[in-house]
Amino acid sequence: MNMIKIIALTATLVAGVSAASANPYNTMGGVNSLQAIQEASGATVLSINSNEAISLARDTDVASVQALVKNNKWLVETIERQGYTVDQIVGVSGEQNSLTLYAL
Repeated sequence: MNMIKIIALTATLVAGVSAASANPYNTMGGVNSLQAIQEASGATVLSINSNEAISLARDTDVASVQALVKNNKWLVETIERQGYTVDQIVGVSGEQNSLTLYAL
């Protein structure tokens, strides 16, 4: 019985450490999300604070994200309708049909 408790506790701790170390803004992986920017016709823009932007910067090349967004006129229009500018975009997650852009 004690061995089962030890195994269960170990599994729980390992899962908790994995979840804590995951970046919440890189849900699809950088390459997939960057490709989705080129294909998307719309996106949700979420405002993040500077601490969240620092976390996001570990997985994101902001200049690349902004360049790809600038080349997609539908996303530029979507961003502006939501009250943001392309220069405020600092990250991306998701895929073509559920793209999320993060603005500072």
